Amino acid sequence: MIKTVLIVEDDYVDRMALERSVINTDEFKHLFADSFKNALDIISKNDVDVIVTDYFLGDGTGVEFINNFPDIPVIIITGLNDLGLAVNAMKDGAYDFLVKDFEGAYIQMIPIACHHAVTRKNQELFLSKLIQAVEQNPSLIVITDLHGQIEYANPKMIEISGFTLEELRGHYPKLFRSGNQDNGFYTTLWETISSGKKWTGEFYNKTKSGEFYWELASIAPIKNKAGKITHFVKVGENISQLKDAHEEKIRAEKLNSVVEMAGAVSHELNQPLQIILGYSEMLLEKANEHPSLEKPIQTIIKNIQSISEKIEKIKNITEYKTIKYLEKDKIIDIHTQPNNKM
Repeated sequence: MIKTVLIVEDDYVDRMALERSVINTDEFKHLFADSFKNALDIISKNDVDVIVTDYFLGDGTGVEFINNFPDIPVIIITGLNDLGLAVNAMKDGAYDFLVKDFEGAYIQMIPIACHHAVTRKNQELFLSKLIQAVEQNPSLIVITDLHGQIEYANPKMIEISGFTLEELRGHYPKLFRSGNQDNGFYTTLWETISSGKKWTGEFYNKTKSGEFYWELASIAPIKNKAGKITHFVKVGENISQLKDAHEEKIRAEKLNSVVEMAGAVSHELNQPLQIILGYSEMLLEKANEHPSLEKPIQTIIKNIQSISEKIEKIKNITEYKTIKYLEKDKIIDIHTQPNNKM
């Protein structure tokens, strides 16, 4: 896409020289302004990509473009005796400066300076996108130096950990350790990433306030152009809720297994107990002939009835799958539960 360059020059002779010498190309087209005010009008009506301006204008200065249009690269043109102004302009945010020479060679440098300005601007925009992607990322991102000391943590990591960036900088990630994972775990991690490989696993971490959370993370080395490791980056996700849901699912499956087993046991026991109870009652009727057997038989019947009642309670639990009989982290005495169906 062709970029638009606005050249601002209030000196008539110099502007004519520029208009005669600067040629539109496949990369740039050029617009010309003879004053600061005229330039503002052109900018309001056109998409300008680069401003090339004399430092001193009759109704303003080149630096004012930098202040008014921070998203447009500005290149300052100065006289031979104004190098100090050019340096100050660079400090103020100018992308480059050109010095007017008597031969007009600076005019030939304008396309080169504009190309560099556009390239630099594109790099800045790309870098800005990367920064925003990291800053606004829902992942937990931490960057450390070669030795593992924290240099950066993104806002989501700050939010979850409870530490400020100032509290984290210069410290090691062991600030997050909960004590749940032993030294061997971290030794293996460090050996993996130090060898240039990526490590993926789960951390059981602790926040500044002492709360615990699970994190699924990947840690990878950052290498320079020579292939040497300079930093490490960790990208993680808070999976505490997933862990809780998984554990709840396992607990529910175990509870369901217990209920099913209890149902099967109660069914298998109930029938033979009823048979035993029936025969015991028959024996009790004949105990008149043997008085010494009456009390033992009554004891047998009483215990069988007690067992039957407990089986009936278990049956109620399995049939209606109620968890009111099984409170979390508490053993319920089924002797105290009602015998009626719910």
